[in-house]
Amino acid sequence: MRLCFSCVRDAKRNWRETPSREAQRCHVGPVVSRSKKGQANRRWHVGRGHRTGSGAHEGESSKATVLSVAKAAFEGLAPLLVEFGITSPEAEALLRAVCVHETAKAHTVSGGRRPNVSRVSVKTGVDRHMVTALLKNPPEIDGGLSTRRDSMRRVIDGWLSDPEFTKNGRPKELEIGDPSAEGLSAWTLIQRYAPGVWPRLIIDELIRVDYVDTKPNGRLRWKGSARGTSVSRRDAREAAGQRMRDAMRAAFHDSSQPEAKRAWRTAQSVEIGRSDLPLVRKMLGDRLETMIAWLTEELNSARWRRSVSKGGRMRVGLSGFIFEESL
Repeated sequence: MRLCFSCVRDAKRNWRETPSREAQRCHVGPVVSRSKKGQANRRWHVGRGHRTGSGAHEGESSKATVLSVAKAAFEGLAPLLVEFGITSPEAEALLRAVCVHETAKAHTVSGGRRPNVSRVSVKTGVDRHMVTALLKNPPEIDGGLSTRRDSMRRVIDGWLSDPEFTKNGRPKELEIGDPSAEGLSAWTLIQRYAPGVWPRLIIDELIRVDYVDTKPNGRLRWKGSARGTSVSRRDAREAAGQRMRDAMRAAFHDSSQPEAKRAWRTAQSVEIGRSDLPLVRKMLGDRLETMIAWLTEELNSARWRRSVSKGGRMRVGLSGFIFEESL
């Protein structure tokens, strides 16, 4: 039996009630009443729709909070990436690999069995075949860039430790040199410790990342201490990574739970003249060192080292840092 447009409109408007008399008197024909089962189904769908909408709204709100924290993190990382010659595609490839590995870690089956690749693919939005390929090796930067970085580390280690290129425990100043150079020069240093890499690439990288000073006479002088290679050690990288993860968790906690006690605190930031920077930097360093030493003693107290409760274990702590920004 057919209904005219006005009847359908009225029926929709009054679907929870008995069909209107106007609709029943429609010149095309009467409106057929819905069964109780149909009404129950309609009510169930509507109720579910309301619940889904609320959940979706909460999900969108949480997603927006996470993205705002991520945007702030990217704004801090982007200048560093550009400064150290890391391109956007290289950073994106690393982010993709990290997302895949962290998702796989979170969904690892009991017993350490390999996680379901399809599930990781759905969670990350990365193609299944790429997920499989990425899980074969730990997340790492692009091979070409990694090779160049490793080459530069070998060159720096050689410059800081090779007796021929050091004097009194300090790296010697070196001429840049060229393909025909035979004596001590940056060129011959690189040929010794990074054979197969065009020396000018390493020299330009050392200058760009500010590891060396270019003297008026054309020589290169190492700027750091004789222990400068410690920044490339695995434990130092892992410690820096852990601090970054801690900072992101604290920032997200404050953004997503404004009613809770703040986890992230900043004492103060002021604008000063460059001539005052050494003095202020030393003052902040001394104060921070004193505070951290006191808190370390408190956290190492025996009262926190009780047997593990049934609720499991938690890691808690405080990190402090001094920041400087050129205006």
